[in-house]
Amino acid sequence: MRFSLSLTTKMMVIMLVMIFTVTLAISSLLIVQSKSTLAQRQSEQQIVNTQQFSLYKRLFVQNVLLWVESVSALANHEAADIDELIEMIHIARDPLNMTLHVNEVWLFSSPKSLLYGAQEKLPSAVLAEVSRVQQQLEPALITNCADACQYFILVPIMTVKQEVAVFVLSSKMTWLLALLNDSGTLDGHGIIKQTNSPADSSPLQLVGPTSSKNRQLLTRVLELLPPQINMYTLISKGERVTLNDRDYMVNVLPLSEFAENGHYVLFVKDVSTTMQSNRAYQRRVVGSAVAIFIIFFALMYVFFNNYRRKLMDLSRRLPLLAQHRYQDFYLRSEKAHTWKHSRFPDELDVLESVTRDLAEQLEEIDSKMALNNAQLERMAMFDSLTGLPNRNMLTFQIEQQLAASARNGTWVAIMFLDLDDFKKVNDSYGHDVGDRLLKAAAQRIVKPIRKIDIASRFGGDEFVILLENVTDREQVNIVAEKLLDVFIAPILVDDLQFYITVSIGIAITNDAQTSSVELLRHADIAMYEAKNTQGASFKLYDSSMNLRAMQKVQMESEARIALREDQFNLALQPLIDLKTRKLVGFEALIRWHHPTKGLIMPGQFIPMLENTTFMLELDYWVIAHGTRLLSDLNGNGYQDIKFAINVSSAQFTDPSLPHFLQQQIQLNKVDPACICLELTETALVSDLARATKIMKSIRDLGCKIAIDDFGTGYSSLSYLKALPTDYVKIDRSFVAGMLEHKDDQNIIASIISMVSNMGMEVIAEGIEEAAQYDMLSQLNCHQGQGYLIGRPIPEANLWNHLKEYVDNKIWTRPFSVLNDNS
Repeated sequence: MRFSLSLTTKMMVIMLVMIFTVTLAISSLLIVQSKSTLAQRQSEQQIVNTQQFSLYKRLFVQNVLLWVESVSALANHEAADIDELIEMIHIARDPLNMTLHVNEVWLFSSPKSLLYGAQEKLPSAVLAEVSRVQQQLEPALITNCADACQYFILVPIMTVKQEVAVFVLSSKMTWLLALLNDSGTLDGHGIIKQTNSPADSSPLQLVGPTSSKNRQLLTRVLELLPPQINMYTLISKGERVTLNDRDYMVNVLPLSEFAENGHYVLFVKDVSTTMQSNRAYQRRVVGSAVAIFIIFFALMYVFFNNYRRKLMDLSRRLPLLAQHRYQDFYLRSEKAHTWKHSRFPDELDVLESVTRDLAEQLEEIDSKMALNNAQLERMAMFDSLTGLPNRNMLTFQIEQQLAASARNGTWVAIMFLDLDDFKKVNDSYGHDVGDRLLKAAAQRIVKPIRKIDIASRFGGDEFVILLENVTDREQVNIVAEKLLDVFIAPILVDDLQFYITVSIGIAITNDAQTSSVELLRHADIAMYEAKNTQGASFKLYDSSMNLRAMQKVQMESEARIALREDQFNLALQPLIDLKTRKLVGFEALIRWHHPTKGLIMPGQFIPMLENTTFMLELDYWVIAHGTRLLSDLNGNGYQDIKFAINVSSAQFTDPSLPHFLQQQIQLNKVDPACICLELTETALVSDLARATKIMKSIRDLGCKIAIDDFGTGYSSLSYLKALPTDYVKIDRSFVAGMLEHKDDQNIIASIISMVSNMGMEVIAEGIEEAAQYDMLSQLNCHQGQGYLIGRPIPEANLWNHLKEYVDNKIWTRPFSVLNDNS
């Protein structure tokens, strides 16, 4: 498999992206911090400029005020004389100009009365302020830039006549700009004016006095400012311009909030050194980040490339293990054994070591597999328990025989064997005994067949025999008879003796198109046909069996739907005391009312469902439904009525039967003594010890047990001593022949006598004639049932029958009504 991008490359890219992001973030933060520091310094410089300008202006005002106060003091009066004041102005003109930079002085007694000075030199805006100063008696500072920017200080003073005179002193800003220049903190300054004329190349023009060098610098700086410069930005933050490879910071300060035509003081400072330091710092930050990134990249490349080389070398050698080329793997590994001498081994070195160990183990496993290959093949084709060929081997041989039959004109015969009731052995004695019984049965199956035939274990207790070179069906029948015969004798397992019978299904074909699966399915169907005849027999498959099998599947499917949709119900056949005609109980008989097929009798569906898993579910439904009916009978005054329920062989051997029975008794609150489970002889005598144990557990619940169809097929009286039984039901075949055959009459008499002497009661079933009823009464038979007494009553009609035919618990229905179907 090829890759477009290795894992180490992906990891290296991820790490590089991370370190690039980190270095970029740190560099950006440092650069932003340096810019912030630079902006802070620029703001501090603007504050310094503003403070210096304000300081010089305050000093000028204070000095002027001190001079006015000194003039008043020189007059040596509480109020100054006008003439004295004018005299003092003449005396102080030159000192004022030299020390305070006052170039003009005016003295007003009122706004219209000028006492001293040239009025034409005084701007009208200043003249208008004289009256306000006289009224408020507070000095005022006015900035005026009509011709040239000047400061005008208006100071009120009291005269001898108790009038307020006003001194007006003017000073040009040349001296103030000179002071700013002498401070050494600026590289250029001047007074500028904001213009709105589109003819001007710059919105700001230099108007203040300055030197030619300073004027050239300031003019060039103003031209470099953006055309749409915001004055607020220049005042609050300033603007940086580059001139002749030098960086200058430009700030402005309004002369006054009342300045005409937008006049400002312009400050220009060379910040080239600071900017160069800032740029150098940023270059160092970026250079450091790049250097760190390159160094980290180099380290990562060396580190990850070593990993990549080891991984690629290992990936080229690992396929050799899959090809079992171990020597080539060892030879190539010698070149990569630097991990053995590594002072600090890492995960890849450990992986290299583990891979070599794995190669050695795989080589050892391959050697063992080569030695055990034959044994494994045998295990794949033969059953480990019995040693017979298994299903895989059998299927292969069947396919071979089917192909050969077309060539040599012979038949392929399959015999499907199943051990009858083998599950009871596992349930009763455990799987260990069951396995030994299977081994013994396999040895008997092999005996009657030829060496060329194949006997295999198909699974569980099922065996399949493949007969070769079969020329007629008689050969198959002979083998089947021999197989039945070998199981006549009991099989001994330790000290246990088992009588085992087998059911055999046979399928024969000479059609090469038939598949092994189809042939096995046909034999399986025939085997179940044989099992339905109660075992110890064989059946040859024919197409009608397949039809019955399909009908059986369909019947089971419809029965499951019927149970879900409440199509089943019970019919109750009365059971009376033959001496007193007292109603002692009912036998519950299941009925199926199909929505389209109508009434289906048990004889039609029970045999087809008998060996299915659904039959057990239906049996438990009968118990649950029957106990509910018994509860209804108890609630309507029939507390001592016995309710007989037929139990199949599969249900009787089910371990959950006692628990389910107890659950239904508690749920429906019925007397367990009123419940009687009827069991057939075949369900009992096949495993007497297990049957006895189950019957005792049921009787411990308080329930009764009856043996149904007694006397058919077995010497059943010998079992009665061991079985905990309450009732014995004489089979209807004896009752039917008791009037015509003396033997049947003697058998019934013997059964009644012996069963009664053993403390049990006898029930005769199938009573259809009054003479039979009378004879059974004379023979002291305890209870009876049959069409003479009453046909099974649908549960829907039960209460009407009880009302009509039961009087004080006596069954009053006339015996003469034999054709009544009610």
